[in-house]
Amino acid sequence: MSRFWTFFLAIILTSGCASFAQVAPDTSVSGVVTDPSGAVIPDAAVTLRSGGAPSEKTTDEKGTFRFSGVSAGSYQLTATSHGFRPSIQTISVEAGETLHLRISLQIDVQQQQVKVGDDTLDSSPDHNQGAILLKGTSLAALATDPMQLRLQLQALAGSGSGTQFYIDGFTAGHLPPKSAIQEIRINDNPFSAQWDATGLGRVEVVTKPGADALHGTLSLLGEDSNLNSQNPFVSEQPPYSAFYSEGNISGKLGAHSSWLFDGDEQNVGAQSFIHTVTSPAGPAYTATVSSPRSSVDVGPRFDFQLGKVQTISLRYQFGRQQQDNLVQNQSSLQSQAVNTRHTEQTFQFSDAQVYSPRFINETRFQFQRTNDSTVSLNGGASILVEGAFDGGGNFTGQLHDGQNHYELQNYSSLGLGDHLLRFGARLRDVQDGNSSTAGFNGQFIFSSIEAYQATQQGLAAGIPIGTLQSQGLGPSQFAITAGEPKLSVNVADVGAYFEDQWKLSSNMTLTPGLRFESQTNIPDHADFAPRLAYAWGIGGGKDRSPFAVLRAGIGVFYDRFAPNLVLNAERQNGVLQQQYVVNAPEFYPSVPPVDQLGPATLPTVYRISPRLSAPHVVQETFGIDKDFFKNLTLSVDYTFYRGIDQLLTRNINAPLPGTYDPANPESGTRPLGTQQNIYEYESEGTTKRGRIYAKFRLTTKPLTLFGYYTYGHSHANTSGASSFPSNQYDLHQDYGRASNDNRNRFYVGGVGHLPLGIEFYPFLVLESNLPFNIVTGTDLNGDSQFNDRPAFATDLNRSSVYRTKWGNFDADPLPGQKIIPINYGKGPSVEMLNMSLTKNIGVGPKVPADTPGGQATRKYLLNVGMEGQNILNTINGGTPLGVLGSPLFGQSTSLTSTQFSSQEANRILYLTMRFDF
Repeated sequence: MSRFWTFFLAIILTSGCASFAQVAPDTSVSGVVTDPSGAVIPDAAVTLRSGGAPSEKTTDEKGTFRFSGVSAGSYQLTATSHGFRPSIQTISVEAGETLHLRISLQIDVQQQQVKVGDDTLDSSPDHNQGAILLKGTSLAALATDPMQLRLQLQALAGSGSGTQFYIDGFTAGHLPPKSAIQEIRINDNPFSAQWDATGLGRVEVVTKPGADALHGTLSLLGEDSNLNSQNPFVSEQPPYSAFYSEGNISGKLGAHSSWLFDGDEQNVGAQSFIHTVTSPAGPAYTATVSSPRSSVDVGPRFDFQLGKVQTISLRYQFGRQQQDNLVQNQSSLQSQAVNTRHTEQTFQFSDAQVYSPRFINETRFQFQRTNDSTVSLNGGASILVEGAFDGGGNFTGQLHDGQNHYELQNYSSLGLGDHLLRFGARLRDVQDGNSSTAGFNGQFIFSSIEAYQATQQGLAAGIPIGTLQSQGLGPSQFAITAGEPKLSVNVADVGAYFEDQWKLSSNMTLTPGLRFESQTNIPDHADFAPRLAYAWGIGGGKDRSPFAVLRAGIGVFYDRFAPNLVLNAERQNGVLQQQYVVNAPEFYPSVPPVDQLGPATLPTVYRISPRLSAPHVVQETFGIDKDFFKNLTLSVDYTFYRGIDQLLTRNINAPLPGTYDPANPESGTRPLGTQQNIYEYESEGTTKRGRIYAKFRLTTKPLTLFGYYTYGHSHANTSGASSFPSNQYDLHQDYGRASNDNRNRFYVGGVGHLPLGIEFYPFLVLESNLPFNIVTGTDLNGDSQFNDRPAFATDLNRSSVYRTKWGNFDADPLPGQKIIPINYGKGPSVEMLNMSLTKNIGVGPKVPADTPGGQATRKYLLNVGMEGQNILNTINGGTPLGVLGSPLFGQSTSLTSTQFSSQEANRILYLTMRFDF
């Protein structure tokens, strides 16, 4: 790491000497003009204007343009081409900045109103001001580290881990380097039938094409523990460092082709943190485990313009990530560590054909190969102590997974008078070859740290485990899996759509659409998703902009039954693999062969319900877009989501209510008459969510701000496909505040200008508390799940009563007592301010200006600065522990995972450097 700091200092000193010439670094505006499919548009007219005489350019055969020697300031950029709607947008150019844009012109529809751009009010569905567009300075406000950038985009989308990412139109999971990203769109055209995901659940990333001349960027980013604050949840933390580099280089292959090569590399002295308890009376046990992580991603892209009709793009990407000695959560002890490996290869082919400005067709194909492995370093039996720690060997065992992903798309758009017709289809197929020994080592579960300690003391004193069980001690449950570890599955899905963007008048648009989806491996094979969007430009006409735009929409959005669920159902079907559950086992700590587990053994199988339907959401939105004073754009809407046929897992052969006695593990009447657990994937869940969403963009000379605020409520009776209800026969008992019910969210990013040419990029995150579930840590109803909740205490003298700041709870509910609602606890809120400071320095030979009033510039640009994450050092804790009786009950034991991509530090300072040529 010392080499990096030496190199960094040398570059700063060298660039400082070069800056004495008082010649500004090269300030330029360049870009590419494309049609809706992404095909380039040659001979498009591009005009850059700022009060004085305009500067005009014409795109070359690759659709590119460039204005060099541009003075810092705000400009109006206009792009026009016959048969397409003109685009007008306001851009802000900083001294020394190389601003690269991608301008997508939409097909012209008759009776179109005045010219529109990204920041201009318009009734077209693809100009909703509620969309979040990140490019240029707004993209610069976000993190460079790809893991942290992903978290920020998920936060902006407001849908957390359920966010679906699309890279250049393809389904994707791994973000490209930030330097290779042209722009990012969130909630763009939210009711379009082309997409399966809802607008706020969709992040579209567009990567940069090749340049018309040799250009490149190299970015370096480093951190060191001496610059950071310590993780607040451990007492001691060894030193560490991290280094991240990324870059791209591009140029011409020929008169009608270009190339780009991008890549990034990361070496992180990552650490795993343990914060748990190992005894009832002792202090919290904390430790730091070295878990080094590294990754590399590289790949080329080629673009070919074949005549005036066809554009072909080819892209290949290779990525590898690895981490050793990883402890996966803060309650796990060192013996739970695993080694992980991931490789990913992606090939993309795109063929866009512009037969005329009114008819465009695009074919896309993607092949992706992924290989993942997780290997436990300890093969012993796992020990789970509810509310305390995970010890022994890791229950994961050895996992090796190889997947082939195929994706084929064909989309067309056709302009017919007042109608713009869009239609197309997508086919995806996943071939998954998997080998897993998860659960083969067995797992003992203790209901509390007191039970674990007393059991260990009793065994040390020579008391047989059977005697300890009769005293209410010993493990509550033992689970083990046996059988064949290897399995292959194939899951395919298809989607087709048609929509009509109908211009009812110059200021009114109606867009009806219909999407059809189907997939294999589930009984539901025909899912129709109608969509309807309406926009009215109030006061607008053929020759004038509207006063405001009123928008409304309704649509159905389906989700797919994931391949990993199919894999689990086919693996643990009782034939290929068998899972066994033993209540109150009398053989601890030994693990006997599965045929000697005893008469209390409960075989366990997974299966897909014959009545399962694809989960879907009905979304309804009503909102308005409004401009104020020409520098403030505001969009406000109310959206209601109703989730239908949501997934969950239910034990359909659990003991009937009232028939199970926790003191007698063999008790209970099961409806199917067999002593076994049958875990069935079902679509019986429901969710409801309403939210008010206000998005703004404020542009002034010294400062540009963008952001949004949301207020909402979310209720559900399921937390996802792998979640179990607390009462297998009454889902209504679990209907309540959803686990992701974040009532208030406020995000603000921007760019500002300081003296000496320094720019600052703030990014503020404010989130109200998320709920957490309060549980007893015991199985009170015999369903083999430890998610039962306590009751509101009516007799405070009972030994099972716990007094907490959320109320008095009885962990052994009496008949007639009211069970507390799900997710009754309130976790901590989040307050985080990130800040970047940068300065551009011109180096190299002078470049003459080609715009009126422009100034001489330097050919190369060096940008140096600092990125700070959580610069106020606010401690933002994660989800508190919810097991009653735990010494850590109600406490956060880690940093929040929604905003921190790593847990090494509470405040992180990165030194950054970027070189552009």
